[in-house]
Amino acid sequence: MTDQNPQNASQEASTSETTPLTGAPFTAPTPPPPSPVYTAPITPGEAPVRWGGVVWGLLLTLFAAATLYVLASWERVRDVADWLASLTPGSAWALGAAVIGLVIVVSALLGGIRASQRRRVRARI
Repeated sequence: MTDQNPQNASQEASTSETTPLTGAPFTAPTPPPPSPVYTAPITPGEAPVRWGGVVWGLLLTLFAAATLYVLASWERVRDVADWLASLTPGSAWALGAAVIGLVIVVSALLGGIRASQRRRVRARI
């Protein structure tokens, strides 16, 4: 029979939470086996360059610079607004397709760079 006093109930709950489990076996988690791509020994001072990050960083820097250039002058902002207003639906779709195509080309380029990096790492193993 349990005690109906709330103070005793909280004490019972706290003692039951801190008692160790004696019947449960302890097993340490085992790490997964290393991937052959990343097992190449790297000497200190020879860090691999992530060219995908470099390319995307350059593209984002160029985009930010162009945006700042446009926003730095009210005349350029008006010119861009006039240009956007003068787009026809067909030219707007063509511009959108060109932007999507640019993203696809950059992604394919980065996929090729990553594949060559993996081949170079496998050749060193």
